[in-house]
Amino acid sequence: MTTIVQEAQSPAPSPFISLYILDASVIGGGILRWASSAEADGGNIRYEGVEYPPLNFAVEGFAWDGDTPPRPKITASIASDGGLPSRFLDLAIGFRGGQGALLYRIRTFARFLDGHEDAGTGIEFPRDLFIVDRILALTKSSIQWELISPLDLPHCSLPSRQALRDSCPWIYRHWNADSGQFEYVPAGSQGCPYTGEAYFTKNGEVTVVAANDVCGRRLSDCVLRYGSEPLPYGGFPGLKRGNI
Repeated sequence: MTTIVQEAQSPAPSPFISLYILDASVIGGGILRWASSAEADGGNIRYEGVEYPPLNFAVEGFAWDGDTPPRPKITASIASDGGLPSRFLDLAIGFRGGQGALLYRIRTFARFLDGHEDAGTGIEFPRDLFIVDRILALTKSSIQWELISPLDLPHCSLPSRQALRDSCPWIYRHWNADSGQFEYVPAGSQGCPYTGEAYFTKNGEVTVVAANDVCGRRLSDCVLRYGSEPLPYGGFPGLKRGNI
């Protein structure tokens, strides 16, 4: 299996892709998704079963400069009616300018997208997370937001969730008996990214019944599903037992 580093260092890597998730559900809005480009045939990009339509937008300032967390800026068109532009405008007007919404950036290569050579592997660079801080500019044609890193929040300590050594907090997929398919929570919204066809019970035993596929939330359960690949384990196996 080709890793993200191997693909990046390849003499002829597949096209680099950036996907974005703006999660405004934390402030009462919805979840918006878009991509930096479209498929070669003009269709929408799909990744891990989710569709990302192309959007006319620009980003800047994601790179870290020394010890200071970046404050990226994202500019999106709101000139057309309907679709993402209208939803951006609704967010700016109806939800405090979007302040507090979470922006996730997913970076990967075309070969790992749905419908491509290594589809379903979930191979990507570590996801970026930023928080919408304020609107810098709002005109009839565009909106520009400034983002901040969670590290910039006052009185913020990391991790901002309970650190458990032997339990992963990510939400594992659920088998829907009515549809005969798995239901997933997006990885950017605390969902486990596993989409494989190997099934294991809560006790780590192999099963051929999809409905019995349940994660025991241990590091060993992650290894069963991913093998030698980088593990998306959400626990903290490096913690020592007892008092810190």
